[in-house]
Amino acid sequence: YKAIPLLIVNDSGQCTGLFLDSPACQRWGLDQDLSGVASIELLSRRGWQLYSFGPATVAKIVEAYTVLTGRTKLPPLWALGHHQCRWSYPDEKTVRNIAHEFRSRKIPSDAIVLDIDYMDGYRVFTCCRERFPDFKSMVADLAQENFQVVTIVDPGVKKDPKYRVFTNGVKEDVFCKTASGKLFLDKVWPGTAAFPDFVREDVRQWWAQEHKFYVDLGVSGIWNDMNEPALFNNQKPLGDDVRELPNEQNQLFMQQAPEGLVGHFEVRNLYGMEMSHATHDGLIELRPNQRPFVLTRSGYAGVQRYAAVWLGDNISWYEHLAKSIPMLINMGLSGVAFCGADIGGFWQDCSAELLLRWYALGIFYPFCRNHCSLYGRPQEPWVWGADIEAKCRKLIETRYRLIPYIQSLFWEHLRTGAPLMRPLSWHYPNDAIATEIEDEFLFGKDILVAPILQRGKTMRSVYFPPGLWHSFEGGGHFQGGATHWVSFPLGHVPAFVRDGAIVPLADVVQNTAELHNSQITFVCYGESAQGVYFEDDGISFNYEQGQYNEWILTMENDKFTASVVHHGYELPSRKCAFLNKGKWCSVSLPDQRT
Repeated sequence: YKAIPLLIVNDSGQCTGLFLDSPACQRWGLDQDLSGVASIELLSRRGWQLYSFGPATVAKIVEAYTVLTGRTKLPPLWALGHHQCRWSYPDEKTVRNIAHEFRSRKIPSDAIVLDIDYMDGYRVFTCCRERFPDFKSMVADLAQENFQVVTIVDPGVKKDPKYRVFTNGVKEDVFCKTASGKLFLDKVWPGTAAFPDFVREDVRQWWAQEHKFYVDLGVSGIWNDMNEPALFNNQKPLGDDVRELPNEQNQLFMQQAPEGLVGHFEVRNLYGMEMSHATHDGLIELRPNQRPFVLTRSGYAGVQRYAAVWLGDNISWYEHLAKSIPMLINMGLSGVAFCGADIGGFWQDCSAELLLRWYALGIFYPFCRNHCSLYGRPQEPWVWGADIEAKCRKLIETRYRLIPYIQSLFWEHLRTGAPLMRPLSWHYPNDAIATEIEDEFLFGKDILVAPILQRGKTMRSVYFPPGLWHSFEGGGHFQGGATHWVSFPLGHVPAFVRDGAIVPLADVVQNTAELHNSQITFVCYGESAQGVYFEDDGISFNYEQGQYNEWILTMENDKFTASVVHHGYELPSRKCAFLNKGKWCSVSLPDQRT
């Protein structure tokens, strides 16, 4: 789904990065025949640029790469919460019932995500009036319960002479055409459809303006799917055995690049990103000082400027649970910090055990969403009865307790390009064992996550980097530089905190709107420790004008100190506490005047 042609080669802690900036087809052969030779093939007739970074640490490579390609701005606070989705919640009654179940069962959640069946015949920028008779009132009522609504939007525009978006698109000449000048058409969900040429700036502006439909309904976020673009009649338009691009007459369609018309395969990997670019800009234009939330399936290098990503249509397999760790780590190393995978798996049937294991990992995904297919078993947290529900609730509550820490990680990414999910070698580059680990990861520098990834297992070996590590849920600590056998019962949070860390944790809330009135507890791990606490309004871009607060937290000789780094955001109701060695005390965070 995504094409980010960045390679980082690690040689004993010193890294070199290679970024081949071309949206055309590439093949990277990384010594697959063990001959000691690597190769890169680029199937393009256009220009290209090859960037080399380093030698440096992996952190410096990613920092430089994200200076070049951009970084994710702070997401809206609600987007850091738990999202619930299914293909599909088919009608208004079902959506309202899902929201009711979450709130009545006190399972935290912030977003309900609507797949393709909310639309009229899968026509984008429409709602089905029969199944959603008053979509706007539904969204408003959900907002009263602090639920945000996210709607899917695909690029395929149904060919229908009675459909305004299609007829207007034809009039404005925004759709892709074949080399012979005919309108390119293929089948996707609405049937025969046309496809906007998002490489063109005027087309992006046209698409951006269409999102007034969703903004007027009160929709909070947009989910861009099927935007490789996916075509039902041509799922793999360029074969693996192709050694040069076909001529223009044999490409799917033409697109208008800055130098003129080019075949689609020359710029194919830009399609999904430029669609998200248009969506992102449209939401900002329509809600100027409100952070947009865009989620995309397809993207190219730099997509992080416009959208979060998820890994696409995974399966309810333990193998896919396990693979999500190295895949999401690689997304982060490729500049895409806001990323996740469908919790529970999209295709096939999830079991109660798998769902719990997936939530135990998924609460540490930067983007946290439960999503499954119409053809599989439902997998909302309450489906398997009270015991499984209680364990899911506890895990999701942990996600919400961690949001102050997660906010600080996004703030760090904005300044340095650092991902939230990091390989152990990010902070321990000289540890040969840490370099080989791919079933654990660091969530920021202070939290180590080591989930159970196999059916029926309740224990696993965990490698701890040098230093002392404390169980996140209490009950012991582990000496680092060694592997330990650790028990993780179902519902247990599989995480450990580095000795010397101060982690800000919120009280349990039902949604992020409650966080501003929630007490924040600074939990100290170790005899002396340091941490960071960041806050702003979670909604606007005012932090870019200095309206945010940041403190350095320290604990030394049983004395807690909060030192102001910046204070530009007033939140007089904030309650804070400090926890050290099992003892609590209330604390106040100073501003620059005290």
